Amino acid sequence: SFDNFDKTVSVAFLQTDAELSASQRERLGRAAATLERAAALTGLPALSLIATQARLDAFTKVKEEIDKMVVELGKQQKDEVGHRDWCVKELNENNRSTTEAYDVKDGLVAKIDDLEKTIDTLGKEINATTAAVAEMQEQMKRASENREGENADFQETVTDQRLTQMILQKAHDRMAQVYAMLQEEPKAGAPHIQTSGNATDPGNGPARFTKYEQHTGGSRVVSMLETVMADSQKMEDEAHRSEQDSQAAYENFMKDSNKSLRQYSETLVSLAEAKAAADASLAMTKEDLKSTFTELEGLNSALGDLKKSCDFVLKNFGARQEARAAEIEALREAKAILSGMASE
Repeated sequence: SFDNFDKTVSVAFLQTDAELSASQRERLGRAAATLERAAALTGLPALSLIATQARLDAFTKVKEEIDKMVVELGKQQKDEVGHRDWCVKELNENNRSTTEAYDVKDGLVAKIDDLEKTIDTLGKEINATTAAVAEMQEQMKRASENREGENADFQETVTDQRLTQMILQKAHDRMAQVYAMLQEEPKAGAPHIQTSGNATDPGNGPARFTKYEQHTGGSRVVSMLETVMADSQKMEDEAHRSEQDSQAAYENFMKDSNKSLRQYSETLVSLAEAKAAADASLAMTKEDLKSTFTELEGLNSALGDLKKSCDFVLKNFGARQEARAAEIEALREAKAILSGMASE
């Protein structure tokens, strides 16, 4: 730590003072011994050199160099404390920032997982809703085709029944007319001379008719026609009611189906908007995660530099401070011994 100090030790230490008292020489020896012990403990060449010069009686210059070395060692102590404090501060900040970045990373990873699940769910809902729309449209198409078929059957039934009724009505009217004619009594003929008939000549008198009887068979035919006509009319009426019911059911179905289609359409719009928002959020979150990884890489790189700069200081701080304090104490003790020589 003190290589620079070695360069400051002057060759002036070679100066000697032959006129020293025994007491002074004893003090000089003790000062040199103190410096040598400190040099042995610290491995600092400068202390060894000062000790050598002290034995050569250059105590005045030695005291000056001791003062310089004490100042230098004190500065090194202070600088090392500052460096240690800076290392602790920077390592703590790096650790805190790294922890925060990992928390952010974990949150982003979880968010990405949630967004991907949400997007998958929304996609499935969109597909299901689209399929429901297609099914609804197919049902509406089939309902329209069925309605057309039912209406065609209705039209055919009504036409057939009305034609039947028209034919039956004509037959009925004709039968009724014939039956009415048969119901009328025969009128008397013109007067003529009657001749009695005999065995060979029937004579020319009027024929003898039996009593006129009503034709009951004609009445039954007319009644049967009326019954068939009534049945035909009933069938037509039932066809009309069935057509009205089918048409009403069809209209209600189409009304409900169109309402459902509108709802499906609104749902699809909402789902599409939600999916688009989720897609955009996913893209941004992935970019944030990428930036977070970059930040973590930078923090890890900075941590590596900090360890290079701080590991030795932090691991050896106490020992180095104690050793340097011992050096300072030895220098001060040596100076005190040398200062005592000056007063003798």
